[in-house]
Amino acid sequence: MKNLFYRRLVEYIFRMGLFLSCCTNNCSAKTEVLSAGCADTKSQVLNGLLPISDSNPIRIKTQFYVEDVNSINALDMDFRLDYFLWHSWNVSEKYCDQYRSLLCNLGLCTTLKNSPIVVSKNHLDNFWIPDTYATNAKSVYTPSYASSTKVLRITLRDSGTCEMEYTIRLAAVVACQMEFKQYPVDVQTCPFTMRSYAYPFNTVRYEWTDSRSGVLKNQDLKLLQHNLELRKQESTIWTLDVKYSTVSVEFRFERQIAHHLMQVFAPSALIVTLSWLSFWMGLDAIPGRVTLCVTSLLALFTQFSGIRGDLPPASYINGTDIWMATCMLFVFATLMEFVVVKFLDKRKQLYFRSQIKNSFSSSESGFGSTVSLQLPQASDDKIILPKEVAPRFAWNVASQHDSHQWFKPPSWSVDWVVTIDYSCRLLFPASFLVFNTVYWPVLLNRHL
Repeated sequence: MKNLFYRRLVEYIFRMGLFLSCCTNNCSAKTEVLSAGCADTKSQVLNGLLPISDSNPIRIKTQFYVEDVNSINALDMDFRLDYFLWHSWNVSEKYCDQYRSLLCNLGLCTTLKNSPIVVSKNHLDNFWIPDTYATNAKSVYTPSYASSTKVLRITLRDSGTCEMEYTIRLAAVVACQMEFKQYPVDVQTCPFTMRSYAYPFNTVRYEWTDSRSGVLKNQDLKLLQHNLELRKQESTIWTLDVKYSTVSVEFRFERQIAHHLMQVFAPSALIVTLSWLSFWMGLDAIPGRVTLCVTSLLALFTQFSGIRGDLPPASYINGTDIWMATCMLFVFATLMEFVVVKFLDKRKQLYFRSQIKNSFSSSESGFGSTVSLQLPQASDDKIILPKEVAPRFAWNVASQHDSHQWFKPPSWSVDWVVTIDYSCRLLFPASFLVFNTVYWPVLLNRHL
Protein backbone atom coordinates (compact mmCIF):
# COMPACT_ATOMS: atom_id res chain seq x y z
CA MET A 1 0.00 0.00 0.00
CA LYS A 2 2.83 2.32 0.85
CA ASN A 3 4.47 1.77 -2.54
CA LEU A 4 1.16 2.48 -4.32
CA PHE A 5 0.74 5.70 -2.39
CA TYR A 6 4.22 6.95 -3.35
CA ARG A 7 3.65 5.94 -6.94
CA ARG A 8 0.39 7.93 -7.17
CA LEU A 9 2.04 10.94 -5.50
CA VAL A 10 4.90 10.99 -8.01
CA GLU A 11 2.43 10.69 -10.89
CA TYR A 12 0.36 13.62 -9.54
CA ILE A 13 3.43 15.79 -9.10
CA PHE A 14 4.52 14.99 -12.63
CA ARG A 15 1.14 15.96 -14.06
CA MET A 16 1.09 19.22 -12.10
CA GLY A 17 4.53 20.11 -13.37
CA LEU A 18 3.47 19.37 -16.93
CA PHE A 19 0.36 21.52 -16.51
CA LEU A 20 2.32 24.42 -15.05
CA SER A 21 4.86 24.26 -17.87
CA CYS A 22 2.09 24.40 -20.48
CA CYS A 23 0.50 27.38 -18.79
CA THR A 24 3.85 29.15 -18.66
CA ASN A 25 4.42 28.62 -22.38
CA ASN A 26 0.96 29.88 -23.31
CA CYS A 27 1.29 33.00 -21.18
CA SER A 28 4.69 33.81 -22.63
CA ALA A 29 3.29 33.45 -26.13
CA LYS A 30 0.44 35.80 -25.36
CA THR A 31 2.83 38.28 -23.78
CA GLU A 32 5.02 38.19 -26.88
CA VAL A 33 2.00 38.93 -29.08
CA LEU A 34 0.94 41.87 -26.91
CA SER A 35 4.48 43.20 -26.78
CA ALA A 36 4.78 42.94 -30.54
CA GLY A 37 1.51 44.89 -30.91
CA CYS A 38 2.70 47.64 -28.58
CA ALA A 39 6.02 47.80 -30.38
CA ASP A 40 4.24 48.16 -33.73
CA THR A 41 2.05 50.97 -32.37
CA LYS A 42 5.04 52.77 -30.92
CA SER A 43 6.99 52.37 -34.14
CA GLN A 44 4.02 53.67 -36.15
CA VAL A 45 3.73 56.72 -33.93
CA LEU A 46 7.44 57.46 -33.84
CA ASN A 47 7.69 57.25 -37.63
CA GLY A 48 4.85 59.75 -38.11
CA LEU A 49 2.56 57.25 -39.86
CA LEU A 50 -1.21 57.42 -40.04
CA PRO A 51 -2.60 56.65 -36.53
CA ILE A 52 -5.33 54.27 -37.66
CA SER A 53 -5.72 50.54 -37.14
CA ASP A 54 -9.38 49.82 -37.89
CA SER A 55 -11.62 50.30 -40.91
CA ASN A 56 -13.00 53.66 -39.77
CA PRO A 57 -11.41 56.59 -41.65
CA ILE A 58 -9.97 59.64 -39.95
CA ARG A 59 -12.31 62.61 -40.30
CA ILE A 60 -10.41 65.86 -40.65
CA LYS A 61 -12.36 68.99 -39.79
CA THR A 62 -11.18 71.92 -41.88
CA GLN A 63 -11.40 75.68 -41.67
CA PHE A 64 -10.10 78.19 -44.21
CA TYR A 65 -9.20 81.84 -43.69
CA VAL A 66 -8.41 84.11 -46.64
CA GLU A 67 -5.82 86.71 -45.72
CA ASP A 68 -5.20 88.31 -49.13
CA VAL A 69 -6.01 87.86 -52.82
CA ASN A 70 -4.02 89.76 -55.42
CA SER A 71 -2.24 89.58 -58.77
CA ILE A 72 -5.22 88.36 -60.79
CA ASN A 73 -3.39 87.69 -64.04
CA ALA A 74 -5.57 87.26 -67.11
CA LEU A 75 -2.66 86.42 -69.40
CA ASP A 76 -1.42 83.48 -67.28
CA MET A 77 -4.95 82.77 -65.96
CA ASP A 78 -4.02 82.56 -62.29
CA PHE A 79 -4.11 84.58 -59.07
CA ARG A 80 -2.09 84.75 -55.86
CA LEU A 81 -3.65 83.67 -52.57
CA ASP A 82 -2.48 84.08 -48.96
CA TYR A 83 -4.42 81.88 -46.55
CA PHE A 84 -4.54 80.10 -43.18
CA LEU A 85 -5.47 76.40 -43.11
CA TRP A 86 -6.77 74.77 -39.91
CA HIS A 87 -7.19 71.00 -39.42
CA SER A 88 -8.61 69.12 -36.46
CA TRP A 89 -8.86 65.34 -35.91
CA ASN A 90 -9.09 62.84 -33.05
CA VAL A 91 -6.64 60.08 -32.18
CA SER A 92 -7.76 56.88 -30.47
CA GLU A 93 -6.70 55.92 -26.95
CA LYS A 94 -4.10 53.40 -28.10
CA TYR A 95 -2.17 55.98 -30.13
CA CYS A 96 -2.84 58.76 -27.65
CA ASP A 97 -0.90 56.86 -24.97
CA GLN A 98 2.08 56.77 -27.25
CA TYR A 99 1.68 60.49 -27.94
CA ARG A 100 1.59 61.16 -24.20
CA SER A 101 4.83 59.23 -23.69
CA LEU A 102 6.42 60.99 -26.62
CA LEU A 103 5.43 64.40 -25.26
CA CYS A 104 6.93 63.55 -21.89
CA ASN A 105 10.17 62.50 -23.57
CA LEU A 106 10.24 65.86 -25.36
CA GLY A 107 9.64 67.70 -22.08
CA LEU A 108 6.17 68.90 -23.07
CA CYS A 109 4.12 67.13 -20.40
CA THR A 110 1.58 69.17 -18.49
CA THR A 111 -0.42 68.48 -15.36
CA LEU A 112 -3.38 70.56 -16.49
CA LYS A 113 -6.28 68.56 -17.82
CA ASN A 114 -7.79 69.35 -21.23
CA SER A 115 -5.19 72.05 -21.85
CA PRO A 116 -3.54 72.18 -25.29
CA ILE A 117 0.14 71.37 -25.61
CA VAL A 118 1.92 73.40 -28.29
CA VAL A 119 4.44 71.45 -30.36
CA SER A 120 7.15 73.50 -32.03
CA LYS A 121 8.11 73.09 -35.66
CA ASN A 122 11.29 71.21 -34.67
CA HIS A 123 9.24 68.28 -33.31
CA LEU A 124 6.46 68.13 -35.88
CA ASP A 125 8.09 65.24 -37.70
CA ASN A 126 7.31 62.97 -34.73
CA PHE A 127 3.56 63.29 -35.26
CA TRP A 128 1.26 62.49 -38.15
CA ILE A 129 -0.03 65.59 -39.95
CA PRO A 130 -2.51 65.55 -42.87
CA ASP A 131 -0.74 65.73 -46.23
CA THR A 132 -3.15 68.30 -47.64
CA TYR A 133 -2.52 68.92 -51.31
CA ALA A 134 -3.92 71.74 -53.49
CA THR A 135 -4.83 70.13 -56.79
CA ASN A 136 -4.97 73.27 -58.97
CA ALA A 137 -2.13 75.26 -57.39
CA LYS A 138 0.81 76.06 -59.62
CA SER A 139 3.03 76.63 -56.58
CA VAL A 140 2.58 76.64 -52.80
CA TYR A 141 5.17 78.21 -50.56
CA THR A 142 5.66 79.68 -47.11
CA PRO A 143 5.74 83.49 -46.87
CA SER A 144 9.36 84.55 -46.38
CA TYR A 145 8.57 87.30 -43.90
CA ALA A 146 7.35 84.81 -41.27
CA SER A 147 9.83 82.74 -39.23
CA SER A 148 7.34 80.00 -38.34
CA THR A 149 4.00 79.57 -40.08
CA LYS A 150 2.80 76.22 -38.70
CA VAL A 151 1.91 74.97 -35.24
CA LEU A 152 0.48 71.75 -33.75
CA ARG A 153 -1.66 71.69 -30.60
CA ILE A 154 -2.43 68.43 -28.79
CA THR A 155 -5.17 68.28 -26.17
CA LEU A 156 -5.24 65.18 -23.90
CA ARG A 157 -8.84 64.39 -22.98
CA ASP A 158 -10.03 62.60 -19.83
CA SER A 159 -11.46 59.84 -21.99
CA GLY A 160 -7.93 58.90 -23.06
CA THR A 161 -8.19 60.26 -26.60
CA CYS A 162 -6.24 63.13 -28.11
CA GLU A 163 -7.57 66.08 -30.08
CA MET A 164 -5.10 67.35 -32.65
CA GLU A 165 -5.19 70.86 -34.11
CA TYR A 166 -2.83 71.88 -36.91
CA THR A 167 -2.61 75.44 -38.28
CA ILE A 168 -0.42 76.64 -41.13
CA ARG A 169 -0.14 79.79 -43.21
CA LEU A 170 0.75 79.45 -46.88
CA ALA A 171 0.82 81.41 -50.12
CA ALA A 172 -0.18 79.85 -53.41
CA VAL A 173 -0.42 80.73 -57.08
CA VAL A 174 -3.76 79.21 -58.08
CA ALA A 175 -4.57 78.29 -61.68
CA CYS A 176 -8.00 79.28 -62.98
CA GLN A 177 -9.62 78.47 -66.31
CA MET A 178 -10.98 81.90 -67.20
CA GLU A 179 -13.51 82.77 -69.89
CA PHE A 180 -13.53 86.23 -71.53
CA LYS A 181 -16.51 86.07 -73.89
CA GLN A 182 -18.37 88.67 -71.81
CA TYR A 183 -15.36 90.86 -71.06
CA PRO A 184 -15.40 93.49 -69.52
CA VAL A 185 -18.49 92.39 -67.54
CA ASP A 186 -17.23 88.84 -67.10
CA VAL A 187 -17.49 86.71 -63.95
CA GLN A 188 -14.65 84.27 -63.26
CA THR A 189 -15.25 81.22 -61.04
CA CYS A 190 -12.03 79.75 -59.68
CA PRO A 191 -12.13 76.73 -57.32
CA PHE A 192 -9.31 76.06 -54.86
CA THR A 193 -9.50 72.31 -54.19
CA MET A 194 -7.67 70.48 -51.37
CA ARG A 195 -7.34 66.73 -50.78
CA SER A 196 -4.98 64.20 -49.30
CA TYR A 197 -2.06 63.38 -51.55
CA ALA A 198 -1.54 59.76 -50.45
CA TYR A 199 -4.61 58.55 -48.55
CA PRO A 200 -7.83 57.65 -50.41
CA PHE A 201 -11.43 58.23 -49.43
CA ASN A 202 -11.76 55.16 -47.22
CA THR A 203 -8.78 56.25 -45.10
CA VAL A 204 -8.94 60.05 -44.79
CA ARG A 205 -12.02 62.20 -45.23
CA TYR A 206 -12.07 66.00 -45.26
CA GLU A 207 -15.05 67.90 -43.88
CA TRP A 208 -15.80 71.55 -43.23
CA THR A 209 -16.22 72.42 -39.57
CA ASP A 210 -19.43 74.29 -40.39
CA SER A 211 -20.60 73.83 -43.95
CA ARG A 212 -23.47 76.32 -43.54
CA SER A 213 -21.32 79.30 -42.60
CA GLY A 214 -19.31 81.29 -45.10
CA VAL A 215 -15.59 81.30 -45.63
CA LEU A 216 -13.66 83.46 -43.20
CA LYS A 217 -11.73 86.30 -44.79
CA ASN A 218 -9.89 89.46 -43.90
CA GLN A 219 -12.40 92.26 -43.41
CA ASP A 220 -9.96 94.77 -44.91
CA LEU A 221 -9.56 92.73 -48.09
CA LYS A 222 -10.38 94.85 -51.15
CA LEU A 223 -9.73 94.17 -54.81
CA LEU A 224 -9.10 96.98 -57.27
CA GLN A 225 -11.13 95.74 -60.24
CA HIS A 226 -13.23 92.86 -58.91
CA ASN A 227 -15.91 92.02 -56.37
CA LEU A 228 -15.05 88.84 -54.45
CA GLU A 229 -17.47 86.15 -53.28
CA LEU A 230 -16.43 82.94 -51.47
CA ARG A 231 -18.27 79.61 -51.23
CA LYS A 232 -17.46 76.26 -49.61
CA GLN A 233 -17.97 72.84 -51.16
CA GLU A 234 -17.37 69.17 -50.28
CA SER A 235 -16.98 66.48 -52.90
CA THR A 236 -14.95 63.51 -54.07
CA ILE A 237 -12.73 63.21 -57.11
CA TRP A 238 -11.10 60.33 -58.95
CA THR A 239 -7.42 60.46 -59.79
CA LEU A 240 -5.80 57.51 -61.52
CA ASP A 241 -8.72 55.25 -60.50
CA VAL A 242 -8.37 56.27 -56.84
CA LYS A 243 -11.16 58.06 -55.01
CA TYR A 244 -10.19 61.01 -52.79
CA SER A 245 -12.17 63.19 -50.41
CA THR A 246 -11.91 66.91 -51.17
CA VAL A 247 -12.92 70.27 -49.76
CA SER A 248 -12.83 73.33 -51.98
CA VAL A 249 -13.25 77.09 -51.77
CA GLU A 250 -14.86 78.71 -54.79
CA PHE A 251 -13.55 82.20 -55.60
CA ARG A 252 -16.00 84.21 -57.68
CA PHE A 253 -14.46 87.32 -59.25
CA GLU A 254 -16.99 89.79 -60.68
CA ARG A 255 -15.27 92.48 -62.73
CA GLN A 256 -16.16 96.10 -62.02
CA ILE A 257 -17.06 98.00 -65.17
CA ALA A 258 -16.38 101.52 -63.86
CA HIS A 259 -12.68 101.25 -64.64
CA HIS A 260 -13.35 100.18 -68.23
CA LEU A 261 -15.95 102.91 -68.73
CA MET A 262 -13.25 105.50 -68.00
CA GLN A 263 -10.39 103.74 -69.78
CA VAL A 264 -12.04 102.15 -72.82
CA PHE A 265 -15.63 103.12 -73.62
CA ALA A 266 -15.62 106.84 -72.87
CA PRO A 267 -12.36 107.66 -74.80
CA SER A 268 -13.37 105.57 -77.81
CA ALA A 269 -16.84 107.20 -77.93
CA LEU A 270 -15.23 110.66 -77.81
CA ILE A 271 -12.86 109.74 -80.64
CA VAL A 272 -15.80 108.65 -82.79
CA THR A 273 -17.65 111.88 -81.98
CA LEU A 274 -14.53 113.86 -82.85
CA SER A 275 -14.41 112.29 -86.31
CA TRP A 276 -17.95 113.59 -86.98
CA LEU A 277 -16.68 117.18 -86.83
CA SER A 278 -15.46 116.67 -90.38
CA PHE A 279 -19.09 116.89 -91.57
CA TRP A 280 -19.10 120.59 -90.61
CA MET A 281 -16.06 121.28 -92.74
CA GLY A 282 -16.44 122.24 -96.39
CA LEU A 283 -15.78 119.88 -99.23
CA ASP A 284 -12.69 121.90 -100.11
CA ALA A 285 -11.10 121.21 -96.66
CA ILE A 286 -9.49 118.01 -97.88
CA PRO A 287 -6.39 118.00 -95.58
CA GLY A 288 -8.44 118.82 -92.48
CA ARG A 289 -11.12 116.19 -93.02
CA VAL A 290 -8.74 113.42 -94.05
CA THR A 291 -6.31 114.16 -91.22
CA LEU A 292 -9.09 114.17 -88.63
CA CYS A 293 -10.52 110.84 -89.77
CA VAL A 294 -7.18 109.08 -90.16
CA THR A 295 -5.93 110.32 -86.79
CA SER A 296 -9.12 109.11 -85.10
CA LEU A 297 -8.80 105.73 -86.77
CA LEU A 298 -5.17 105.32 -85.69
CA ALA A 299 -6.05 106.32 -82.12
CA LEU A 300 -8.70 103.60 -82.00
CA PHE A 301 -6.26 101.04 -83.38
CA THR A 302 -3.72 101.94 -80.70
CA GLN A 303 -6.31 101.73 -77.93
CA PHE A 304 -7.60 98.40 -79.21
CA SER A 305 -4.08 96.95 -79.32
CA GLY A 306 -3.51 97.98 -75.70
CA ILE A 307 -6.73 96.28 -74.61
CA ARG A 308 -5.93 93.05 -76.42
CA GLY A 309 -2.46 93.07 -74.88
CA ASP A 310 -4.00 92.61 -71.42
CA LEU A 311 -5.93 89.49 -72.46
CA PRO A 312 -4.73 86.07 -73.61
CA PRO A 313 -5.06 85.35 -77.34
CA ALA A 314 -8.41 83.65 -77.84
CA SER A 315 -10.29 82.40 -80.88
CA TYR A 316 -13.63 83.86 -79.77
CA ILE A 317 -14.89 87.47 -79.75
CA ASN A 318 -15.58 89.28 -76.50
CA GLY A 319 -17.68 92.35 -75.73
CA THR A 320 -14.80 94.80 -76.07
CA ASP A 321 -13.94 93.48 -79.53
CA ILE A 322 -17.47 94.22 -80.72
CA TRP A 323 -17.38 97.74 -79.26
CA MET A 324 -13.98 98.69 -80.66
CA ALA A 325 -14.73 97.17 -84.07
CA THR A 326 -17.95 99.18 -84.27
CA CYS A 327 -16.16 102.40 -83.30
CA MET A 328 -13.50 101.86 -85.96
CA LEU A 329 -16.24 101.06 -88.48
CA PHE A 330 -17.97 104.39 -87.78
CA VAL A 331 -14.73 106.35 -88.21
CA PHE A 332 -13.88 104.44 -91.37
CA ALA A 333 -17.39 105.10 -92.71
CA THR A 334 -16.91 108.80 -92.01
CA LEU A 335 -13.73 108.81 -94.08
CA MET A 336 -15.32 106.79 -96.89
CA GLU A 337 -18.32 109.14 -96.93
CA PHE A 338 -16.03 112.10 -97.52
CA VAL A 339 -14.20 110.26 -100.31
CA VAL A 340 -17.44 109.34 -102.07
CA VAL A 341 -18.97 112.81 -101.72
CA LYS A 342 -15.77 114.49 -102.87
CA PHE A 343 -15.61 112.20 -105.90
CA LEU A 344 -19.20 113.00 -106.85
CA ASP A 345 -18.61 116.71 -106.31
CA LYS A 346 -15.55 116.58 -108.54
CA ARG A 347 -17.55 114.92 -111.28
CA LYS A 348 -20.20 117.60 -110.90
CA GLN A 349 -17.58 120.34 -111.15
CA LEU A 350 -16.24 118.83 -114.38
CA TYR A 351 -19.72 118.63 -115.81
CA PHE A 352 -20.39 122.20 -114.67
CA ARG A 353 -17.28 123.55 -116.40
CA SER A 354 -18.09 121.70 -119.60
CA GLN A 355 -21.50 123.33 -119.59
CA ILE A 356 -19.91 126.78 -119.14
CA LYS A 357 -17.53 126.13 -122.00
CA ASN A 358 -20.31 124.97 -124.29
CA SER A 359 -22.48 127.96 -123.36
CA PHE A 360 -19.83 130.53 -124.23
CA SER A 361 -18.72 128.84 -127.40
CA SER A 362 -22.24 128.54 -128.77
CA SER A 363 -23.36 131.25 -131.22
CA GLU A 364 -26.93 131.05 -129.91
CA SER A 365 -25.92 132.05 -126.45
CA GLY A 366 -25.90 135.73 -127.32
CA PHE A 367 -22.57 136.38 -125.68
CA GLY A 368 -20.21 135.67 -128.57
CA SER A 369 -16.80 134.27 -128.07
CA THR A 370 -15.85 136.70 -125.29
CA VAL A 371 -17.50 138.14 -122.22
CA SER A 372 -16.95 141.55 -120.70
CA LEU A 373 -17.16 141.53 -116.90
CA GLN A 374 -16.66 144.53 -114.66
CA LEU A 375 -14.20 143.62 -111.89
CA PRO A 376 -14.03 145.72 -108.72
CA GLN A 377 -10.24 145.77 -108.73
CA ALA A 378 -9.88 146.84 -112.37
CA SER A 379 -10.56 150.28 -113.83
CA ASP A 380 -10.99 149.03 -117.39
CA ASP A 381 -12.96 146.21 -118.88
CA LYS A 382 -11.06 142.97 -119.18
CA ILE A 383 -11.52 140.61 -122.04
CA ILE A 384 -11.70 136.98 -120.76
CA LEU A 385 -11.54 134.01 -123.07
CA PRO A 386 -14.04 131.18 -122.57
CA LYS A 387 -11.34 128.80 -121.28
CA GLU A 388 -10.42 131.30 -118.58
CA VAL A 389 -13.93 131.79 -117.23
CA ALA A 390 -14.03 130.55 -113.61
CA PRO A 391 -17.06 128.87 -112.05
CA ARG A 392 -17.44 131.67 -109.47
CA PHE A 393 -18.53 134.04 -112.26
CA ALA A 394 -21.32 131.74 -113.38
CA TRP A 395 -23.99 133.42 -111.31
CA ASN A 396 -23.25 136.81 -112.91
CA VAL A 397 -23.39 135.25 -116.35
CA ALA A 398 -26.60 133.41 -115.64
CA SER A 399 -28.26 136.57 -114.34
CA GLN A 400 -27.76 138.27 -117.71
CA HIS A 401 -29.77 135.74 -119.72
CA ASP A 402 -32.82 133.63 -118.93
CA SER A 403 -31.47 130.58 -120.75
CA HIS A 404 -28.84 130.06 -118.05
CA GLN A 405 -31.12 130.13 -114.99
CA TRP A 406 -30.54 126.34 -114.50
CA PHE A 407 -26.94 127.05 -113.66
CA LYS A 408 -25.78 127.77 -110.02
CA PRO A 409 -22.46 127.19 -108.21
CA PRO A 410 -22.33 124.08 -105.93
CA SER A 411 -21.45 126.15 -102.87
CA TRP A 412 -24.69 128.13 -103.22
CA SER A 413 -27.10 125.41 -104.22
CA VAL A 414 -28.55 122.63 -102.03
CA ASP A 415 -28.17 119.77 -104.49
CA TRP A 416 -28.07 116.01 -103.92
CA VAL A 417 -24.25 115.90 -103.32
CA VAL A 418 -24.37 118.45 -100.52
CA THR A 419 -27.54 116.84 -99.18
CA ILE A 420 -25.66 113.58 -98.58
CA ASP A 421 -22.93 115.38 -96.67
CA TYR A 422 -25.44 117.30 -94.57
CA SER A 423 -27.60 114.23 -93.89
CA CYS A 424 -24.62 112.34 -92.45
CA ARG A 425 -24.45 114.91 -89.66
CA LEU A 426 -27.62 113.35 -88.24
CA LEU A 427 -27.43 109.86 -89.69
CA PHE A 428 -24.12 108.84 -88.10
CA PRO A 429 -24.90 110.02 -84.52
CA ALA A 430 -28.36 108.45 -84.73
CA SER A 431 -26.88 105.12 -85.88
CA PHE A 432 -24.32 105.18 -83.08
CA LEU A 433 -27.07 105.88 -80.55
CA VAL A 434 -29.11 102.93 -81.84
CA PHE A 435 -26.06 100.70 -81.54
CA ASN A 436 -25.61 101.72 -77.90
CA THR A 437 -29.25 101.07 -77.07
CA VAL A 438 -28.85 97.51 -78.39
CA TYR A 439 -25.26 96.77 -77.26
CA TRP A 440 -25.45 97.62 -73.56
CA PRO A 441 -28.70 95.80 -72.67
CA VAL A 442 -27.50 92.66 -74.45
CA LEU A 443 -24.09 92.80 -72.79
CA LEU A 444 -25.48 93.39 -69.31
CA ASN A 445 -28.21 90.77 -69.68
CA ARG A 446 -25.62 88.17 -70.62
CA HIS A 447 -23.67 89.19 -67.57
CA LEU A 448 -26.67 88.92 -65.23
